[in-house]
Amino acid sequence: MPELAAKTTVLCAAVLATACAPDAWKPAPGYDGFLNQVQNACYYQRIGLVNVGDMLTNPGSMQATYFIDETSRLYYGKITPDNWTSAVTAFIQGRNDDPGVRCVLEQLRQNQAAQGLAAPPPGGPQPVPPPPPSR
Repeated sequence: MPELAAKTTVLCAAVLATACAPDAWKPAPGYDGFLNQVQNACYYQRIGLVNVGDMLTNPGSMQATYFIDETSRLYYGKITPDNWTSAVTAFIQGRNDDPGVRCVLEQLRQNQAAQGLAAPPPGGPQPVPPPPPSR
């Protein structure tokens, strides 16, 4: 029986490690700064029944872990703001227009603007502007 328990523990640890974003274990000053920005601006904003700040300061819950993982994917451009919104609100049982959702997305926009990056519109990549009219 102890051998089975040890194998089960190793299997569970492997599943948990692979479930996180690939960058979850690396130092990331930019992302950490973004999370600090979100925490400062959105601490008391809710997504569903949960404060954004509670998810950032008490990362032991499943909701907090999922929120941080999906927010990492959003920050690094692996998912769109719409994908992030759908994923987070479905998991946390919130709504697309919850104050916490709007606040996090606004912090992303501000962060990207400060870095000189064009923030994509909520639905995906930036549209290519049409060429100027010919004369």
